[in-house]
Amino acid sequence: MRVSLITICIICFTATLYAQNISVDGAGYSPQQLIEDVLINNSCIQNIQVTNTVGGNFSNGAKSFGYFDANGSSFPLERGLILSTGQINHVPGPNTNLSDDDAPGWGGDADLEQALNISNSTNATSIEFDFVPNADFIQFRYLFASEEYQQNSPNTCIYSDAFAFLIKPVGGTYTNIALVPGTNTPVLVTTVHSGIPGACAPINEQYFESWNGANVPINFNGQTKILTAETAVVPNQTYHIKLVIADEANYRYDSVVFLEAESFTISASLGPDRTITSSNPLCAGEVYTLDATPPGTPPNSYTWYKNDVLLTGENSPQLTITGDGFYKVVLDFGSGCIATDEVTIEYAPPVPAQGAILYQCEPSDTGIATFNLFDATPQIIDGDNTLQVLGFYPSYVEAQNDINRITNPNAYTNTIVNETVYSKVLSSYNCTGIAPLSLRTTTNVIPPYELVNCSMLDNFEVAEFNLAEATSQIEADLGTDITVAYFRNYNDAIENTNALPSEVINIENFEIIYGRVSGARGCEGITQIYLSVISTPQFEERSFSYCTHLSPETITIDSGVIDTTNNYSYVWSTGERTATIDVDSGGTYTVTVTNTVRIRGLLHECSATNSISVIASETAEITYDVVGPYGNQNIVIMASGAGDYEYALHTPFGPFQESPIFENVRGGVHVVYVRDRNGCGITSARIYVLDFPKYFTPNNDGYHDVWNVKGIDETDVQITYVELFDRFGKLLFRSTETTPDWDGTYNGNPLPSSDYWFKVYFTTGDFYRGHFTMKR
Repeated sequence: MRVSLITICIICFTATLYAQNISVDGAGYSPQQLIEDVLINNSCIQNIQVTNTVGGNFSNGAKSFGYFDANGSSFPLERGLILSTGQINHVPGPNTNLSDDDAPGWGGDADLEQALNISNSTNATSIEFDFVPNADFIQFRYLFASEEYQQNSPNTCIYSDAFAFLIKPVGGTYTNIALVPGTNTPVLVTTVHSGIPGACAPINEQYFESWNGANVPINFNGQTKILTAETAVVPNQTYHIKLVIADEANYRYDSVVFLEAESFTISASLGPDRTITSSNPLCAGEVYTLDATPPGTPPNSYTWYKNDVLLTGENSPQLTITGDGFYKVVLDFGSGCIATDEVTIEYAPPVPAQGAILYQCEPSDTGIATFNLFDATPQIIDGDNTLQVLGFYPSYVEAQNDINRITNPNAYTNTIVNETVYSKVLSSYNCTGIAPLSLRTTTNVIPPYELVNCSMLDNFEVAEFNLAEATSQIEADLGTDITVAYFRNYNDAIENTNALPSEVINIENFEIIYGRVSGARGCEGITQIYLSVISTPQFEERSFSYCTHLSPETITIDSGVIDTTNNYSYVWSTGERTATIDVDSGGTYTVTVTNTVRIRGLLHECSATNSISVIASETAEITYDVVGPYGNQNIVIMASGAGDYEYALHTPFGPFQESPIFENVRGGVHVVYVRDRNGCGITSARIYVLDFPKYFTPNNDGYHDVWNVKGIDETDVQITYVELFDRFGKLLFRSTETTPDWDGTYNGNPLPSSDYWFKVYFTTGDFYRGHFTMKR
């Protein structure tokens, strides 16, 4: 039979594809064999006895625990024991479907729940066994994988299946040894991952291996690196261990733990690696002893290696270390029981503490001053912010032995001129270095500087000064590698106490403050800063009125400036430059007043601007109206014009009122006065208010001797004539231009006291009827 080349290639490719995945076996090994022959398989662990197993009861006979083999794949463990929350035949890759198994009656595990403080486990798989170690330390290697690892999904931050390796002396209490290295944190999906953007940050990322795509040897979405479970034990004592894994909450999204074959054994303990990358190297010159002595039965022999080279003659439990290297010890207990441990040792470089010189300013030239020794820190650490100055000592030996530390380094007074003390410096590796610090003094006086500023608007003598401006002047002369602190008095500057803020207000019109100039080596000198205040022009409120009816006459307005001096100059919005100006119209005029002062040969200016209102105004033009019934009438004034007006009746001297209405005005001729509040004058007008007397008394006493109409405007006649009647309607009198008044007679004969009637005829054709009383 002929086979095509294409068929052969397909068969080869398929075989290669299957070879890339692990293989599993749930039937070929008993639980005892899985533990004794696969997981352990060494003479260092004795009396191995499996006591219990729990797994899923699948209808197809599949198992949830068994044996695995890398099968030529890239899986990092060659072979070993496997425990799963699903069928192990679903563990091999590729990772193309969800492992999501369940089985009837498959419950959780109470010991696991107690150890991990959870309460809802299910689908638990466990193997328990007893054993006796013949050394004081056991360990084994494992890898955890899970479908709960979901890349880019926040579920990874929340959900995880649970597993534990629970160990106890027989009759004792369980301890979980499936922990994130160096912590008491259980290994879970939620405690070992590389982070989910927008949901949770990486956690213990160094122990996370990968998010798994399709082409991987196992059918799980993610996995940890190979981890080590380890614990101290008592040699020759019986221990019980429970290897257990379970789903949490429900059967969905299975997980698996792989235990490496023959990795369950005793081990020696040389302690942690001491490396620069782990931030715990040995310090330069430090002598370190590795001690492999077990607490229990001693081994028959010790063999030491450095960088995989046998150290001839080193066969004791301890090894003295003086240099970097990869060190290994082999403990031989006989009968093929071997324990080993390895450790990497690195030495940190010497702490780069730098010798320094610190200067302090002092006025007396004695060479004695008070120093803040920590001011030398920038010199000592030389820009290496990983270094920390711990303290200072009188001598190198005292610094080396950490005795007689200087107790007042912030205010230390040197005991001799140019004294040297010693700083002790700590590195990030917890190593120390020592460097000398020479204390020197200077009496250097730096020439003065000056700040000039304009006064505040409410106080001629006070201004706010920005001391950064003085610093800029000093840096221009001395360089930018200095710092300047400012003080109210010289002693504070020397003692470096009570420093001023960057913004200060002067206390006196002319004040001197002091600048302490410091460089990398301390105080370089003291300088004076002159604070000079120029008075900023201040103003009184100004307002003027211009009476437009006087145009083109002008009025004079001034700036309103207070305390004028010859130093003041003026610029008006009109362009004029005089203290006052003449204007012939209303409006707002602005003026900028500048005070120019010469201080030590330099001109300085301070300006302020004021706005002056000129109110356009004029006298009023008046009209009026008389309203209301006769005898109870109101005068209403209508004033027009650009002014602000007030009103008075009868007299130009007031009182004036706001309202243009005068109420209940008696009949007759009245004069109203309208005054412009802005001072542009008074306008008056005569107002005629008609009224008809209610009585008259013709007794020739000079009062009310005749009856007539009151308030007639002779220039604007409103009445044609008036007729008077007795109560029977008899016409008694008709007024004329020559006889407007009635004296109470008829045909020359006096009439008796009584009520009489009148009828007034207006030029409009209307008439008004009323009555009055005559009393004799």
